[in-house]
Amino acid sequence: MTPIVISALFVAALLIAFIVQRRLPGLRRLAGGLLVTYITILLLFGASEIFFRCCFAQSDNTVTRATLNWLERYWRSNTLGYRDPEWTPDMWAGKTTILVTGDSFAAGWGIDDPADRFSDVLAGLLGDSYAVMNLGVYGTSTPEQLDRLRTFPLHDPDVVIMQYFLNDMNYTMLAQGVLPVARPTPAWADESYFLNFLYNRLLARVLDPEYNRDWWGENYAAYDSAPLWDAHRREIEAYIDYIDSIGARLIVVIFPNMLDPVRSIAYVDRVAQVVEATGHTEILKLFDAAARWTPQERMVSPQDTHPSVAFHHYVGETLAEQFFADS
Repeated sequence: MTPIVISALFVAALLIAFIVQRRLPGLRRLAGGLLVTYITILLLFGASEIFFRCCFAQSDNTVTRATLNWLERYWRSNTLGYRDPEWTPDMWAGKTTILVTGDSFAAGWGIDDPADRFSDVLAGLLGDSYAVMNLGVYGTSTPEQLDRLRTFPLHDPDVVIMQYFLNDMNYTMLAQGVLPVARPTPAWADESYFLNFLYNRLLARVLDPEYNRDWWGENYAAYDSAPLWDAHRREIEAYIDYIDSIGARLIVVIFPNMLDPVRSIAYVDRVAQVVEATGHTEILKLFDAAARWTPQERMVSPQDTHPSVAFHHYVGETLAEQFFADS
């Protein structure tokens, strides 16, 4: 039994004990009234728990109980761990091949239907003469994405689209031992789907002293740190070196901070400059487009600041127009 269930049963047993005792009739009457109220509250709590456990599914930036429901409902992976078809060599034979690497932005976090991801939109626009394969995995860093690219069964793609997001620096910070650790969700809010919803949407604002912490400010400070930036720059260059070694065309898509795209312009440009210094100039920087869209238009939701379905479609269409116009 969970602590919440044990506590609920203890309170119920205590009230019943007060009701059945004979020595204090006033306490008996009070306990009887409280028991009715308590049972009503338990029934409401139980109904809410059933709803949030069985019916409510919504993606968040973090892995909440609602997010786990969303993943269970919408996320299907192939045997290689990608949210993509079960690709086999005969499916890409004779076609122009495109591999898309990245993190949750490429994998389609918050996007119910994978067909709405920018990679799938691009594939639809390019037609059957292209095979576009999505190797995006949420929570992965640039070195991890390079490892996945190396081990994918197709070793000589014609094009590689590198999706980059500015939280990639977090993994460099983790490797260097300087990544701030987020406070874990309290145990009482982790064992109940209803309480988990209340905590993450309402109570954390009051109970979590780090709720208003400027995580993005710390992230940008890492980009401004010479040792951290130098380590991260080498990770990006190693990725590009591999692309050059297999003779693939490289297209880089850089997403800004979708919550505040203007604030991230300097850091998007810094990453783009590293790519350009290697001789690759096919770069799609998305801060201008994101800034033109309202937060409601460009993000999945206030709780999930990944790109929306509409913004994914914009990215796919822009890739087709800018880099595959002759296809």
